[in-house]
This record gives sequence, structure tokens and C-alpha cells, in this order.
Amino acid sequence: MSGKNMQKKKLIDKNIIQKISIFLILLIAITLVLSINFFPDKILLKEGQICSKDILSPGNFEFADLEATQNLREKAAKSIKEVYDLNLANIENVEKQIDSLFSKIKEYKEKIDESSKDTNDNITENDRRLTDDELNEMANEINKNLGLYISEKVIAECLQFDNLSLEKIRVDIKNSMRKIMEQGIKIEDLENAKKQLIREISEISLDHRDALIASDIATSLVLPSLFLNEEDTEKRRQEAIASVDDVIRTIQKGQIIIRKGEVVTSEHIAILNALGLKNPKINFSNIIGIIMITAICLLVVFLYLSYFYPDIYENINKLILLGIISIFVVLLAKVASQASGYLMPIASSSMLIAISLNPNIAILLTVILSLLIGFILGGGLNYILVTVISGIVAIYSIRKATQRSSLTRAGLIIAGVNIITISALGLINNESYYLILQNNLWGVLNGFLAVILTIGILPFLESYFDITTSFKLMELSNPNQALLKKMILEAPGTYHHSIVVGNLSETAAEEIGGNGLLARVGAIYHDIGKIKRPYFFTENQEAYKNIHDEMEPSLSALVIASHIKEGIELAKKNKLPKDIIDIIAQHHGTNLITYFFHRALKENGSANDAVAEENYRYSGPKPQTKEAGIILLADSLEAATRSLTNPTATRIKTLVKEIIQRNLENGQLEECDLTLKDLDKIGDSFSRILTGMFHSRVEYPDEDLIKKINEEKRKNGNSNKKSTENNKDKSTKNKRNNQKGSATSKG
Repeated sequence: MSGKNMQKKKLIDKNIIQKISIFLILLIAITLVLSINFFPDKILLKEGQICSKDILSPGNFEFADLEATQNLREKAAKSIKEVYDLNLANIENVEKQIDSLFSKIKEYKEKIDESSKDTNDNITENDRRLTDDELNEMANEINKNLGLYISEKVIAECLQFDNLSLEKIRVDIKNSMRKIMEQGIKIEDLENAKKQLIREISEISLDHRDALIASDIATSLVLPSLFLNEEDTEKRRQEAIASVDDVIRTIQKGQIIIRKGEVVTSEHIAILNALGLKNPKINFSNIIGIIMITAICLLVVFLYLSYFYPDIYENINKLILLGIISIFVVLLAKVASQASGYLMPIASSSMLIAISLNPNIAILLTVILSLLIGFILGGGLNYILVTVISGIVAIYSIRKATQRSSLTRAGLIIAGVNIITISALGLINNESYYLILQNNLWGVLNGFLAVILTIGILPFLESYFDITTSFKLMELSNPNQALLKKMILEAPGTYHHSIVVGNLSETAAEEIGGNGLLARVGAIYHDIGKIKRPYFFTENQEAYKNIHDEMEPSLSALVIASHIKEGIELAKKNKLPKDIIDIIAQHHGTNLITYFFHRALKENGSANDAVAEENYRYSGPKPQTKEAGIILLADSLEAATRSLTNPTATRIKTLVKEIIQRNLENGQLEECDLTLKDLDKIGDSFSRILTGMFHSRVEYPDEDLIKKINEEKRKNGNSNKKSTENNKDKSTKNKRNNQKGSATSKG
């Protein structure tokens, strides 16, 4: 047991090492192809030298004119006005100061009124002057208490106003102050704001004296209400600078940078440096970036396969197939890029993967490879978009293709979609009609090139990687195939049996979402081993004596079981796909050859110990796929229904259930993916088809019986005719006699 575990562990370790190797090879190969663009040719020229040859641009290059870009950015920054924020807190503080001022004035005014009641009405002029001093002193106290710098004379005059006038002045000051400050006052515009404030108060005040006092107070209290927002201003300037695109200079592929015999100038040197041609250096940062993005893309593919398609992930041959297609397409894309970015052969890889493996995997690889190939073209979004769309359309166009000629139709569809996509992108980018037409021609060529590559490469993949495609299966189902022709001639009963099993299997496989074509073709070939000794099998014995009657049961069982081994040998000799060979090996599982086992028991007096059951079993293995499991059931069922004496619908349905249940109980279906729900669908499909095959028919009479019946009808017709004529004669005679009798009676 430990030895088996060790062997299993070694196989697992080997599988992991192989997967890592495939991953690294893909990473290195794709990175090398994508990194070629980062190795420009070195040109040794200095300013003032005479150029000895024309220097051509190796590709389409765009580079930023830094000086021109900087000038534009400076202009953009200067065009942004400073951002000021309205300071509402200042407005509120000024209003509070106004309210506090007039509140204090009213407070002192009340004190003055109270003190005046306690004095005589006869006040001398000298006393009157002292009162003004007191008023000024009060005004000074008000300023100190409130921290203001209003004229003491103005405050003193306010102390002599009545409350109604004071309230009117206060309201006028507040309204004017809020209006002017809400309009925004910068520090440098404070003097102009004071003038506006005076004009505003003059317009709303009814008394000139009140207006002067209000203006003095307002101009003393007014503050700036706008403050520079340096952060926002700088942010907007940076946004303006960032919005200025680099001034791009474009150098077309093949454009002459320096002509032969021309003196090299500083401008030439600048262009060469910008293109990396003068002193080229290996840009390791770019290469590392390519390695990283390629590794991530490959990792996504591997994770996707491991999670959704573990059977393909565990199959090293299929991983190698994916790797070869990927590397081939990237290399071909590098070559095609020299002509046009619209000539990328992604559609061919999409079709190859869809036909060979799975359409969903093909879609993922289409997107991944399109993104990677985009680096060859400098990340052009138009090219990536066209390659993705053409690849997905290619997968869709061959989804039901069963003949290689269908690929031509797929090429036309790809070409048509390329024309639409390229034209749409050209119109969006405001390209000239001539350029759009030129790009469309490349798109059409892309469609036909994809078909040519697919048709040319597919047979190699089918043979070298043993891939079973729908095209290969359709070719194998042709009766003109050598093996099938031999079966028709030498084992016609087996061929008929295989056709019926094929029809049953195909319908059942399609019912549960399996590969119906594989099931049908596998069923056609499942019994090819019987060709070697066809007369040992009842369907080929016709009316002859059963040869097994003269053989020992154990020998008969050995001959019957050997058709599987011989079928595998014939299949390998004729280079049938592995999927078909697996079906041949698994279509009986490890079932018991019941007839000869029971016959052996009978001959040995039902002594189980005397008969070794393993000698009467098929060697297996049990079915490993849905298609193989379906063929096992269909094979057993077709043979069983031929033994029914009266195959009614009810009997057929009962038989179907019994055979499915028996194989389920015997564990023949435990290693394939068939569920109980699948088995119900398969049983219904089998019952429906077999009922149609064995429906009752009306028995038609033979020709001799029909002739005899017609002759009797003719004879009966003649005799009837004579009797009718005799009856007519008798009636005529009777009529005449009656007439004579009546004449006599009258006489």
C-alpha cells in the first residue's frame, strides 16, 4: 500500500513540475517576443557631424516636446484666477459689534437721562460744556469696552439722539453692511468697499445728519469678507497644468530623421534621444513590467483551468497544446505587425482552441492574448478591440461546425465583422475615408488568413496531440472509412447493431448535455473487434448453427471478451482518436458475461466454487465519461430488446429501467459523471426511440391472395348480371298475362 502511495506521490510531483515548466517556458517565450520593441538600434552621431546615410525611423514614434509643453502649462496656470472664500464669520462679527455698540450707547443714554432728572433745569453754559466732556469720556469708555476705534464725537452725538433715531441708524448700518460684505470685499479693495458703503447708506437714509453718523460708524467697523483660498487656488492651477496634454511630435515609420550628407543639428540629436536611437539602453523597467503582466495573465489562465476545467488542467498534453498555440500566435502577430495592426491572427487561435478544447477556454485566451499582443502595437486600443471582437465572432461562427468547409463561412463572417468594427472606429477617430478603406482591406485579409491558418494547423493538432474534433468525428462516421466498409461486408449484423446503438447514444447524450457526435461515432466503432471473428457473435450468424453450442463455456466467454482487446488493436492500427479507443475499452465495463457463466454453472451442477467468476467478466475498465456510460447502457439495451417476443411500449420501458438499475447496482456507472437525473433522461430517451423502432405494423396480404379475391369478385359480378336479366324477363311475361286476364273479365 505504501508503495502505491509513493508511486502516486511521484506522479503528482512530476505533474506539478511539468506544469511549472510549461508556465515558465510560456512566460519566457512571450516576454522575449513582446520585449523586442524595447531594444532599438544604436546610432553613434554627434552634433556637427556629417551623416553618412539616411537615418530612418524604425517604427511609429510619438514623443513629447518638453519645452513647448512647459510653456503651455505656465499659460494655463496663469489663466486660473485666485479663489476667494466668503467669510461669513466676519459678517456676523461686524453685526455683533454694531449691536453691541448701540446697546452700549442706549445703556449710557439711560444713565444720562437718570442723572438729568436729579439736577435743576437752570443749567449754565459752563455746565453745558462740562456735559460734552462727559459725553466724550463716555464715548471713550464705550470704545475701550468694545475694543472699537470709532470717533468719540460720533458716539457722543449718538448719545444725544432719541431711541427711535438710534434704532433707525443701527438698522441702516446693518443692512448696508451685510449687503456690501456679502458681495465680497478683498483686503486690497477695502477702501472701495467703504465708498460703496457710504453710498448705500446715503441712498437708504432719510436724514443727512443720520447718514453721516451711520457712514462714520460703518466705515470704522467694516472688514474684508473675502479671503484667499491658497489651497484651492493651487489645486485648480495644478488641475489646469495637468489638463494640458504633452505637445506630441509624431515620427512615422520609415520617415527620414536625418538625410545622408546632412549636418547633424541639436534638433536631430534631440529627436534621436527621444526615440532612444542615439544611446539606447535596455529599459529593464519596461521588461520587468512585461514579465509581470504576462505572468499575471498566464496565472489567470491556469487558475481558470484548474477551477472550471480540471480535466484539461491535469492533462499535460492539452496544456502544451495551449502553450504552442499561444506562442505561435504571439510570434505571428509580431511578424504581422510589420504590415498592419489589423492583421493580428487572433481569430485563428480562437478557432483552434474552440475546436480542439472548449469554446469558453477559447474566449478567455482570446481576451488574454489580445491584451498581450497589444504591447507589440504600443497598446493601441483600436487594434485590441478588433482582435477581441474578431476572435469571439470566430468562436461563435464555428460553434456547430462539423465539416471543414464550414470554416470558409467563418472566415467570411470574421471579415464582415472586421469591416464593421474598423469602419466604426475610423469614424469615431475622424480618420480619412482612404485610411478606413485601407484598414478594412487588412481586416478582410485577416479573416481569410485566420481560416487558412486554422485549416492548415488543425490536422497537425488532431494527429500529434490526439485531439478528437467534430471534424474528425464526422470524417470517421463516413461509411467509406476502411474499418466501417470492412464491418459492413464481414459483420453486417454488428454494423446494424452499432448504428442502432449510435442513434440511441447520440440522442441520450444530447439530452443530458453531453457530446452527441462523440457518442454516436464511438458507438459505431465500439464493436469493431468483432470483425476478426464475426461468426462467433449471434447478430452475424444468420440461420447457421450457433458455433458456441460445441464449445466450452469458458472458451466461449474468452472469445466473446476478446473482441474488446482486438477492437483496441484495430483502432490503434487505424489511428483512431484516443476518445474512441477509450469507449471501445470501456463499453462493457467489468460486466459479467451472464449467458456463458450460467451455462458453466449448469454444467457444473450449480457449484459456484467450481466456476471462477473472474473468468467470465470483461476486463474493463468501467466507463470514465458520460458518453462511454451511455454507450454501455445502449449496447446492453439494444441486444436485450431483440430478445423481446412482443416489444410493446410498456415492456420496452420496463426493460430500460431494469438494465439501467442493474448496471447501477453492479457499480458499472460509478466512475463516470452520470447522475440519477441524467439516468432518468437517458431512460426516457431510450424508451422513446425503441418504441418508435418496434411499433406494430399492419400485415399486408400477398399478391396471389389479392389476385384470387379479384377473380372471385369478377365471377360473382357475372352471375349477378345473369340473374338480373332472368328476373326482368319473368316480370315482362307476368305483365302480359295479367293484361290478357283483365281483358277476358271485361268481355
